[in-house]
Amino acid sequence: MKKTLAYLRYFFYIGLNWNFRLAIAIIYYEIKGENKYGLNTIGIDDLSTSVNEDDRKHASIYQPVNYYIAEWLLNQTDHLDVSKKTCRLLDAGCGKGRVLFMAAHYGFKKITGFDLSPAMCHIAIQNIELNRSAFPDTEFEIIHSNASDFEVSDDTGVIFMFNPFNKHVMEKFAVQIQKSLEKTPREMIILYANPECKDILLNIGFHEINSIKKLRLLQGLVLSNKKDR
Repeated sequence: MKKTLAYLRYFFYIGLNWNFRLAIAIIYYEIKGENKYGLNTIGIDDLSTSVNEDDRKHASIYQPVNYYIAEWLLNQTDHLDVSKKTCRLLDAGCGKGRVLFMAAHYGFKKITGFDLSPAMCHIAIQNIELNRSAFPDTEFEIIHSNASDFEVSDDTGVIFMFNPFNKHVMEKFAVQIQKSLEKTPREMIILYANPECKDILLNIGFHEINSIKKLRLLQGLVLSNKKDR
């Protein structure tokens, strides 16, 4: 019953803020995805109880990436030169951990997520712990951090983002990406849902290699810094 109410609230939130055709599609994929992965990550959160006012000015509210777009983006890694056993996937703005657990299903063995909200990190840890037995050889790491200060590890090869922060913070996070690539040159793939700040990534040497758009508002973009990709 509790989850049914969460679906209804989310349905009306999307319908009233965007349109009800989109709401029907998203709720369909939400129900399908939550059941498929055994997660409880639906809903929205304005972060008012877990993030200070100054930080909230630059952060997006918690709203999980649509399962359809997330699966499409993660599927792209099957067609790229990505070693899922050694390459770390980083979810920037991991929220309740939806993409972290999905990434394990897609074969990634080293998975890190960070989020500005300690409450979101706590829920993400709970979601991972409830399902960890399905992936005993997978390394999960969840970090409470601001994107501006987050150090991208040298083994990070894939970054997932669902429009987690505004241009101001994205510019600072892009600097962290650059520092990591300068220290350890390598190809990096960015899986970007609702790519509102893509120009910042294009300006630091990434380029588009694939994209999708569904119902006009559901968008996904794949970027790489490898020139001959």
